[in-house]
Amino acid sequence: MKATFTAILFLVAATVFAQIDSRAHWYDGAITYTATHIEHNDVRMFAMEEGTELGFVLRYIKEENPNHQIYTISDDNPDYINPYNIGTTARHQKSEGWEVLCFYDHDNSLKSVMSKETQWDAQKLNEARWLNQIMGFYISENENETEICLNFGWKTLNIGSTCYPYEIITFNGRILGFITVKPVEGELNELEGTWEIVPTLEGLRLCSVKTDMDNAPWEWQRNGKEYNFIESNPDVGRFFYASSTLLNDKWFRHFDQKTLRIMRNAILARHGYRFQAKDLQKYFAKEPWYKPAASNEDIKLSFVEQLNIELIKHEEKRFEK
Repeated sequence: MKATFTAILFLVAATVFAQIDSRAHWYDGAITYTATHIEHNDVRMFAMEEGTELGFVLRYIKEENPNHQIYTISDDNPDYINPYNIGTTARHQKSEGWEVLCFYDHDNSLKSVMSKETQWDAQKLNEARWLNQIMGFYISENENETEICLNFGWKTLNIGSTCYPYEIITFNGRILGFITVKPVEGELNELEGTWEIVPTLEGLRLCSVKTDMDNAPWEWQRNGKEYNFIESNPDVGRFFYASSTLLNDKWFRHFDQKTLRIMRNAILARHGYRFQAKDLQKYFAKEPWYKPAASNEDIKLSFVEQLNIELIKHEEKRFEK
């Protein structure tokens, strides 16, 4: 698979050379940066988070090819915090409607991606990126409990014929992974209250928690009540979002090694990739949407799919140490 995947990785639609846009907002999956052009084609990146100034400089190296520019990272103002290691390589790329800055480790492993956005409000971006990975149709799988059919929508939960609003709990714009389901007058709802959303291989786990939203929303305690939900839409299956949503928010860090491997290969499976590993063959053969291709050589991944595969592979290395 390794040789075949390497070939697939470079089957990208033609990209367009473009300088880093200082008028845009650059989103790293949590906060937004502004870019300012300085001397020698270098670019200063700056952001504010919780009153802390973050900043670094992209030092221009060269135009490697017409598709992208290459930079190294250096410190900026000594009063700014630089979230990246000195000497980290950054590549500016534009393809298929995406414009990104990709940050690579010393071993050329993609560890982080910034995307160009028109939206400055990082909290809105964080909520949208998170909900794209959560929304869907689910069925509960809890023993000795009444089955619950759940439609997890955009800030609404549809349980049966009733729509319950919910709020996403954030702290300084960051997603904490909790929601508070609001009551509906005249309706009894066992999901009313505050819940931690835990992603699983099959779907989601909702864990009831107690937290002080007004004073310390980051401090929480599970109450023991849990619901396990299985993704129930056979036409899209689990991890369908990894083919369209850039995973730079790092939500997939909540997954274990086995789930990360399935998630990464699910991107290939959507194109009909024929797996040699027996466990992957067995896993995807039971998915109604999986249609094996005639040949792996004909498979072409989109730009965002390639980025997501690299990001997941970098996270998988955490389990190899």
